[in-house]
Amino acid sequence: MDNDGKSKILMKGVMSVAFFFLLFVMAGCNQGKAPNEIHKVVKNNIDGKGGHGPAITFGDKLYDVSLIEKDAWVVGYFGKIARSSDGGKNWIRQNGETKRSLLGVSFVNNEKGWIVGEMGTILHTKNGGVTWEKQTSFNTKENLLKVQFLNEKDGFAVGSFGIIIGTEDGGKTWKQLNFKEDVTLNDLIFFTVKEGFVVGEFETILYTSDGGKTWKKLWGDKEGKLFGIGFDGNQHGIAVGTSGKILITDNRGKTWREVKSPTEDTLLKVSFHGPLKATAVGLRGTVLTTSDGGKNWTPVSLPNHYTWLSGIAMTGGGRGMLVGDGGKVFVTEDNGKSWLLTGAYSENDKSMR
Repeated sequence: MDNDGKSKILMKGVMSVAFFFLLFVMAGCNQGKAPNEIHKVVKNNIDGKGGHGPAITFGDKLYDVSLIEKDAWVVGYFGKIARSSDGGKNWIRQNGETKRSLLGVSFVNNEKGWIVGEMGTILHTKNGGVTWEKQTSFNTKENLLKVQFLNEKDGFAVGSFGIIIGTEDGGKTWKQLNFKEDVTLNDLIFFTVKEGFVVGEFETILYTSDGGKTWKKLWGDKEGKLFGIGFDGNQHGIAVGTSGKILITDNRGKTWREVKSPTEDTLLKVSFHGPLKATAVGLRGTVLTTSDGGKNWTPVSLPNHYTWLSGIAMTGGGRGMLVGDGGKVFVTEDNGKSWLLTGAYSENDKSMR
């Protein structure tokens, strides 16, 4: 075996756990006191059937967020689910009846949504999360890291060891799609039930035009990892990853090229919120914005946040949310130009005052 082959094997062993290492081990601690803008939300979960206590606490690790106008759901460590119906000012707990980490969430309207997580966990709700039912994935051993539903029937999820699954009946049945490589897959974006992209380990970018029956590798076999991908609904796409890696396309993913990044911090997710406009988030509270499809980026400062952000959701109306370590939830109403810290914390937590 040549040196390149040995290097790939070594990197595979290291990077196969990179996602969990970054989010579980490198969580870090927030520093400083919270700004006055924090809304201290301690609403008990009366109508969300999640038990007593604050919906989100300072110790929570939030991994993903789904946003439908002012309705939002966040998911995280140890089965955490919380919902806001007012753009993040107030939250209620919801009970998915699991203690496994929940890593991805996707709602298609304010009633129907899906959550994926550790050990093939899939949860589904038909009533906005008041109740959740478990669904059976194709493989219950692998971790599912991200999920996307296009409508109430068609959805896809990706995860560890090259797992890609899809459903055509709202999750009643899931099937494994035809990708056999042992590569951790971290994010996905589908335009239709036929056409979509997946990114992951070794800077892999995959493309399908037949609903996952076949996959074409557009980028990959490199010593790095891509954690997030986004498109503006047209020709422009962005993929982000380790050490501030940023790749862009302006021909709907046919070709990709690397652009200069203003950070060396790992970027975990990216989301478009209009033609050419996007926001990326990552470790150490990194937030970057672009208005030219990713060619140039501007750092954005967040109030008193120094650790990772792993979830982002943006709407076409200028509203968006970021979530991450320490139970932090940031909200924007101006397409990411400014962010307000609105995470929910226990009123007994003196360190947040």
